[in-house]
Amino acid sequence: MKSIFAQDSRDSSAVVTSGVADLMTSLAVIFILLLVAYVTRVQDKHADPARDRVIPTDMAPSVAPLLEAKRPSVHTITVPDAAITFEFGKSRLLPAAETFLSEAMPHYASIACGPTEQEVEAFVIEGYTDDLGDDIRNLKLSQERSFAVLAKSLEVIREKLPWAYECFLRKATANGRGEQNLLRNDVGQPDRDKSRRVIFKIHMRPA
Repeated sequence: MKSIFAQDSRDSSAVVTSGVADLMTSLAVIFILLLVAYVTRVQDKHADPARDRVIPTDMAPSVAPLLEAKRPSVHTITVPDAAITFEFGKSRLLPAAETFLSEAMPHYASIACGPTEQEVEAFVIEGYTDDLGDDIRNLKLSQERSFAVLAKSLEVIREKLPWAYECFLRKATANGRGEQNLLRNDVGQPDRDKSRRVIFKIHMRPA
């Protein structure tokens, strides 16, 4: 029994480590986009007034700058399948999920409330279930789970990044989606393991 438990512990630790590494990559990309948007906004504020004159239509560029064209208004990050786990049919976070949030959430708070704070409008946590069971029960369960993630996240941020706590509290929301957007496998059957997931969405302010 001891060897099985030890293996489970190592597997859980590996999932958390891998999940944090994947999220750090996503965070790096998001941070770069936000930083560029922030610098652009600051430069625009201090631009030469002559540059603000209306450009005749026939002189205006036909294609918007590449960065602006590709800048998304919402950054969506799907948390690795086994990183945020709950007791079956309940909203209680398992230890591996608490560890994951303890490591990951300070990084999200730094982006939402750091130098690029003005670029971030909201941080949304969305919870999803599979299609087993009653629809209303699944909707309620997903809402409770998303709130559990938010509550743990706020607890972590208050402890590890107290300067960002009030800001993150204002921007963060939790939504339960139940079995909406059910994920399917290659043959079109519901993929219940992947459908039970948590998604983080970083909403940016309009340019």
